[in-house]
Amino acid sequence: MIKNIVFDLGNVLISFQPDTYLFRRFNNQQIISELYQKVFRSHDWVELDRGTITEKEVIEKFCRLYPHLADSIKSIFADWGEILIPIEGSVDILNRLAKQEYNLYVLSNFHLEAFKRISSLDLFKNFDGMVISAKINYIKPEPEIYQHLLKEFRLIPGETVFIDDVAENIKGAAALGIETIQFKDPVQLEKELKILGIEL
Repeated sequence: MIKNIVFDLGNVLISFQPDTYLFRRFNNQQIISELYQKVFRSHDWVELDRGTITEKEVIEKFCRLYPHLADSIKSIFADWGEILIPIEGSVDILNRLAKQEYNLYVLSNFHLEAFKRISSLDLFKNFDGMVISAKINYIKPEPEIYQHLLKEFRLIPGETVFIDDVAENIKGAAALGIETIQFKDPVQLEKELKILGIEL
């Protein structure tokens, strides 16, 4: 029987589509391509999530490496409210689950400054606990981050389901005996929760 439901944030509860944001924000294809590759696809972006570098340090580094993009880079990092948007259908499912007897948790790769900017969203009131990668210096799909979740909140893997959109992250959780759902959209999520005996 599932007692614990663990949500990823990005592209499960909160939309994170930097390419879409950049197309909306800038009207220069060259700038859009450069920003996407040099910022969102960079090794430093991963290290932000791991918590080994701060947002301030990353901005300074990017601006030093790409001075022609400096103003655009600064504006991106000031614009989390436009980049990170709650997914209405997923939040509705979360709100319904919160009215039942399930324990609800977050397990997410997220850097600290960005998380602070969105942590006041109402959806976070539903959670009994959260594991944010940058706070513990591990990222999915490393086994240590799932082990931390289980130990921190004393969860039994077979009583726990983890919802994530990334296949590698799902495999990492499943390797420890955690039930998993690979998120596609809210309609699919609701169906798969019901298959596990979780009624909404």
